[in-house]
Amino acid sequence: MGSQSVIFSLGSEEYGLPIETVQEITQLTEVHPVPQCSRHVKGLIIIRGQAIPLIDLHAKFAIPSRNEAGFAIIMKINDNVVGIAVDEIIEVRTLENVVQAPPLVAASFIGGIVNLPDRLIVQLDPAFIFRTDELEDLKALA
Repeated sequence: MGSQSVIFSLGSEEYGLPIETVQEITQLTEVHPVPQCSRHVKGLIIIRGQAIPLIDLHAKFAIPSRNEAGFAIIMKINDNVVGIAVDEIIEVRTLENVVQAPPLVAASFIGGIVNLPDRLIVQLDPAFIFRTDELEDLKALA
């Protein structure tokens, strides 16, 4: 039995996040830059009065960006609320046959790969996208 994932794009690639870690999806409007932050921190977004740190996954994963991110996926990771900027939300889908990434893939945040007839989806493991110290810094930022 598969698990439901939010499928999104970064550049020309597609990624999935387990739906149970996603609190909401919102279109990006105003991002408030924060000076002297890591280059992958785009800034803060305000959702219902709460300041949420927004991470640019293009910068964090070193993926070329074709255009400005249009959406934010708000996630809860270890009691921390964080947003990730993504290009496009593609679908919510049950992913079957998730296979472990090959040994040459050293990124711990890759939870598996799904090979569909028409495309490939990299399933992310939210618990490993950020190091513990990064999460603490992001929590302090908000």
